[in-house]
Amino acid sequence: MKKTKRANWERNTESVDDYLKAIYSIGGDERRRVGGSELAVRLEVAPASVTNMLQKLASDPKSLVDYKRGEGVKLSGAGRRRALEIVRHHRLVETFLFQVLDYPMDELHDEAERLEHFISESFEERIATKLGNPTADPHGHCIPALDGTMPPAHGVTCRCGL
Repeated sequence: MKKTKRANWERNTESVDDYLKAIYSIGGDERRRVGGSELAVRLEVAPASVTNMLQKLASDPKSLVDYKRGEGVKLSGAGRRRALEIVRHHRLVETFLFQVLDYPMDELHDEAERLEHFISESFEERIATKLGNPTADPHGHCIPALDGTMPPAHGVTCRCGL
């Protein structure tokens, strides 16, 4: 039996999630290609690190991104679903921290950044139910639905500049 060499990186890590969320945030709903330099600035990493990660992500058989050197990157369907899941986690956690735990506005983002990667789907569902399935976070950003769709206010009355 032939052993397969395991890659030294994993698909579902904080770092991968941060890249997917950044690509979604910069590329927006129009799903435009995002340049490596834009990602480097957003993620505060070296451009070479961005190129390395995008090549790894693109080489995966179930790729989360469509990367073309010199043209940039955009999310695949699976990548977009994962990015929206992380955005949903982040915004639900911010809302929970604000409404239930009385966190001040200026602490919400950083705390949610730390927690968004680690909540289970069961915990996500319980937070959403406890909060009455909110459609916007305390900053006025839309919260994606469980199926990845945005509420009707998205792009109309929201503040979704991510």
